[in-house]
Amino acid sequence: MNPFAPLQPALAALSDGPEILPATGQAQEYLQQFDVDEYYDRIRTEDDKKVSEVMESRPDRLYVEVPPLPRTEQHVFRYFVDGSVKTFFLGTLVEHERNTPVLLGQVGAAAVNRLDDGRVHCRPADFRRQIVLLLNKDQVSATVWNNAQTALANARGGLPMRLVDTREDDAYNSSKSFGNNKEPRSRAAHKANWEMRLLERDLLRDLLAKHDTTGAYIAIDGGLGKEFKLNEFNRGFVGVIKNFSKEQVFELSSRGRTIRKSLFEMLAALQVNQRTAVFGRGEGYVVFWYLRIRPQGVLEYPMMGVMKIEFPNPTRAMVDSDLIDHLSRAMVAERTVTPHGKDRRWHAHLYPIYLAEQVIKNGFYSDEVLQAGIKWPGLERRTASR
Repeated sequence: MNPFAPLQPALAALSDGPEILPATGQAQEYLQQFDVDEYYDRIRTEDDKKVSEVMESRPDRLYVEVPPLPRTEQHVFRYFVDGSVKTFFLGTLVEHERNTPVLLGQVGAAAVNRLDDGRVHCRPADFRRQIVLLLNKDQVSATVWNNAQTALANARGGLPMRLVDTREDDAYNSSKSFGNNKEPRSRAAHKANWEMRLLERDLLRDLLAKHDTTGAYIAIDGGLGKEFKLNEFNRGFVGVIKNFSKEQVFELSSRGRTIRKSLFEMLAALQVNQRTAVFGRGEGYVVFWYLRIRPQGVLEYPMMGVMKIEFPNPTRAMVDSDLIDHLSRAMVAERTVTPHGKDRRWHAHLYPIYLAEQVIKNGFYSDEVLQAGIKWPGLERRTASR
């Protein structure tokens, strides 16, 4: 059975009028040419490049020892949430003087739950997938768009499917740091990433609603952007960034003098099982710190082995240093087992988040199934008539 059969009426609606310039083999994977984690962190911190305020109750420590706190001693992190997306270019629709690329995204989010005995598992309710069809609404007629949207809404069987307008702004692509990443295919790939992030956010919301976070926490992959309204997402979780912006500069006052450090200088002196002081961004509504989980001597570069952790702070008060130490110690203990060679970000991976990512990727349809299952209707007939 073709799992993409429910998509065919929408493709038929899109091709009813516009000319189709198909991708080779009907679909080809579209790969971003930059590190998405670092790129989005740079956007989140575009207004906070100069950091000057320490936001914790004991502000006199730039580096803090945080030895591992294993689960067998105290079970701090119960759920680990991650998302993944694979984006494929299907072709270009040309309607008179207008044209738009059409991309398909396989989008997923999953949460793995670690039980008291250490085992991890993912319940069906905590694994979510959908298919999104991405194109610029302005570049097709209203009839073509509406017919495709209706076809997807009426699709039966298989995964949920939606039409996404790549023209629409969101918290990232409306930013001044979005820069030149506005080439139509790249913008569409970003929208697929944005849909993935919303899927992660909604999964986290559901977990927080039913999960008693007293003394226990959830770790979600990625930083806390504007998609997290902090009056709603204000407790019980941290955001973990494996690859982060390197543009921030720190100007810190200590004993009557100002210390200026680049992030490179800050992290070069950070030792394994240490965290930095806690800093604020977004006027203090989010706090963040850096944590080294692997020693520099076994890595290729001093910036490796470090993760950035973000924490909601809706009251903008100084956060409890003991709580930050506690969370950091539990986070250090999550660094093993190392998926070395499986992911170029292995040095900053938390293993349960790596497992969540594998759950999603293993649940995606293979490239071969996708390429065999998606066909532009009538393409062979049109090609033959030219």
